[in-house]
Amino acid sequence: MGMQRAFALSAGLSLALQLALSGCTGKAVRQAPTEWRAASRRWEQSPDKERGCINGSLPDGTSGEKGAIQPVQHVEAAQHEELPPPAAERQQPELDLMKTIQLAFISNPDLQSARERIRIADGLLASARAEFYPKLGFNETFNETNTPANAFMFLLNQARFSFNRNFNHPGFIDNFLTQGALNQNLYAGGLRRARQQAAEAQRNADAHALATVQNELVFHVAEAYYRLLQAQKLVEVRQDAVEQVRRHLQSVQVRFRANTAVKSDVLSVEVRLAEVQGELITAQNQLELAWAVLENVIGARLPRVKLPHEVPPAPWSDRCEAVESAVAEALQQRPEVAEMNSKRRAAEANIEAARAGKRPTVDLMGTYNVWTPNFVQGTNNLFAGLAVSLNLFDGGRTRSAIQTAQARVAELAARQQRLLLDIELDVRRAYLQLANAQAQLQVANQAIAQAEESLRETEVRYRAQTTTLTRLIDAQVALVSVRVRRATAQADVEIARANLERAVGRVTRLFNKESPSCGIPSVLQHPTSAPST
Repeated sequence: MGMQRAFALSAGLSLALQLALSGCTGKAVRQAPTEWRAASRRWEQSPDKERGCINGSLPDGTSGEKGAIQPVQHVEAAQHEELPPPAAERQQPELDLMKTIQLAFISNPDLQSARERIRIADGLLASARAEFYPKLGFNETFNETNTPANAFMFLLNQARFSFNRNFNHPGFIDNFLTQGALNQNLYAGGLRRARQQAAEAQRNADAHALATVQNELVFHVAEAYYRLLQAQKLVEVRQDAVEQVRRHLQSVQVRFRANTAVKSDVLSVEVRLAEVQGELITAQNQLELAWAVLENVIGARLPRVKLPHEVPPAPWSDRCEAVESAVAEALQQRPEVAEMNSKRRAAEANIEAARAGKRPTVDLMGTYNVWTPNFVQGTNNLFAGLAVSLNLFDGGRTRSAIQTAQARVAELAARQQRLLLDIELDVRRAYLQLANAQAQLQVANQAIAQAEESLRETEVRYRAQTTTLTRLIDAQVALVSVRVRRATAQADVEIARANLERAVGRVTRLFNKESPSCGIPSVLQHPTSAPST
C-alpha cells in the first residue's frame, strides 16, 4: 500500500511538471493537495491511463482555465451520446388532437349553452303540441253564508229547497262544491298547427346552431393545439440559439486570450447572447400563454403532459380537392345554411299563425258538479257547452301581425343570400390560405439546409481567421430566423387545413362517427305531427 501511494504521488508530481512545461495555465495546479491525490488515484486506475495535457485539461477532466472542472474529450463525447429516456418519460402520453377536441365537446361552455338552447326549444315544442289536447281540471270549494240569495242558490243546488223555510232569514248555510272541468279547442283557424310547425322549425334551427358551434369549436381547438406545438418548437429553437451563441462566446474568449481577437469581439458575442436569452424568455412565456389559450378554448384545465416533438397531421390533412368542389360542398353541408332554412320555415309558419286571427274558433266545455252541505246529503249535475268566437274588428292588429311576419320572412331570405355569399368567400379564402401556408413551408424547408450549411462554413472560416465576427453572428441570426419561419409554417399549414374543413363544414361529421353523443342527427328528426287544426 505504501508503494502504491508513493507511486501515485510521484505520478501526480510528474503530471504537474508536464503541465507546466506544456504551457497549460497553472491555476489548476495550485488546487488543494487532497484534490490532486484524488485525481492521481482516478488517473492511475483509468483503463487507458491517458497522460499529459489534452486541450488544456488535466487527466481527471480538470480544465486548466480558471480552475474550472470540465470533462476531457473522450468523456465529453460519451456524455453527448443520446441516452434512452427514462421509463416514466417513455410511458407519458402525448397530448392528442382528437382527445383534446373530444374533451372540448364535454367541457366547452359555448357548446353547453347551445345544448341548453335545444332543451328550451324542446320545451316550446312540447307546449305547442299540448294545445291539441283537452284540459282537465278539479276544484273543491267551501262556502258558508246567510245571504238570502246565496242561501237560496245553495239549498236549490243541494236539492234541499223547501217553501217552509223563511228565506228572508235563512240562517247560516254550508256548501261544498266538488267540480271537474273539461275544455277542448275544436278549431283554432290553423293557429295550433302553425305554432307547432314554427316550434319544430325553431328546434331544428337550434340543433343546426349546435352543429355550427361544434364546427367552430373544432377549428378553434385545432388552432390552439397547433399554436401550442409551434410555441414549443420556438422554445427549442431559442434554446438551440442560446447554446450556439455560448459556444461562439467560448471560441471568441479562447481567441481573445491567445491575442487573436479583440475585446470588442467578445463584447459583441456577449451582447448577442443577451439577445437570444431574452428571446428564449419570451418564447417560454409564449408557450405558457399557448397552454392558457388552449385551456380557454376547451373550457377545462389541462395537465402539462408531453407534447409531440413534431407537428402531427390532423385526421383531415390528407384531403385534396379543387376549390369549386369545396365551395359546392360547403353550400350544401355548412350547418349555418340548414339553420337559416329552418329559421325561414319557422317564420313562414308564423305567417299562418298570424292569419289565424281572421278565422273563427270553436271550443267545447263541460263541468261535473257535486253540491253538498256535509258530504252526506246533496246532489250532482252536469253542464256542457259549445262556444264559437269570431273576431270582427280588432283595430288592425291581425293585419299588422301578418305584415310583421311577412317582413320577417323577407329579412331571413336576404340574410340567407348574404350567408351563401359569405360561405363561398370563406371557402375561397381558406383554400388560398392553405396554398400560401404550404408554399411558405416548402420555402422554409429549402432554406433551412442552406442556412445550416452557411453557418457551418462561416464558423470554419472564422476559426481560420478568414472572416469577421459580424459575418458569424449574421449567419447564426439567419439560421434562427429560418427555423422560426419553418416552425410557424408547420403550424400554419395544419391550422389552414383545419380552417378549410371548418369552412366546408365537414369536421363535425368526423367526430359524430366516433362519438354519437356529440352528434346531432337525433335532434334533427321531426316529431310526429299532431292533427292539423
